[in-house]
Amino acid sequence: MTEQLKIALIGFAAAVVGGMVTGFYHHVRDWWTRPRLSLNYENGPAHFVNVDYIKPDGKDISSVWVRVRARNKGLRVAKRCRIFLVGLEEVHPSGKTTSTSLHDSPLLSWAGGNDFEPRDIPRGVDFYADVVHVSKHVSDFMFSVDAFFADAKDLGKYRGTYRCHVLVTADDAKPARCKIDVAYDGDWHHFRGVPVV
Repeated sequence: MTEQLKIALIGFAAAVVGGMVTGFYHHVRDWWTRPRLSLNYENGPAHFVNVDYIKPDGKDISSVWVRVRARNKGLRVAKRCRIFLVGLEEVHPSGKTTSTSLHDSPLLSWAGGNDFEPRDIPRGVDFYADVVHVSKHVSDFMFSVDAFFADAKDLGKYRGTYRCHVLVTADDAKPARCKIDVAYDGDWHHFRGVPVV
């Protein structure tokens, strides 16, 4: 083997090893700094919101809301976060659950209105999304979704307990989930939300 060939092989080997080390480093760095989503519901004033409000036109839109909190515990910003209602079950007094007519995963609104646009969530900043609410004047569950298919339109008429399965997603992040049991008998005074562990 000539001296020039030895130098060329050593250079080639160094380039391969350097590329592998650099690629490994970038992969580990991206994994370590990735967004880490969490989603939860707690029995507290930020999650169970009682709103008394009369619009300037005199219309009373007072309601009670169940909201979930999305957080990013990672080192990078969680880009394009969205929250979905991915499942809805009826919970019977025995504890048994049955499926409902919800067969899609509708998008949930960010808290406070009809805002369905993706959001970036930096580390340490909480964002809330509305899951379901009841009016103090109309006795129906009102889900805060962008749209229901026709076969799911009557879900608001149910009286009893629903188990809401909620999921948050973001680019380059593992989704996070939570479950909430929401009970309603038609009277907003008895509307409740309980986290399911």
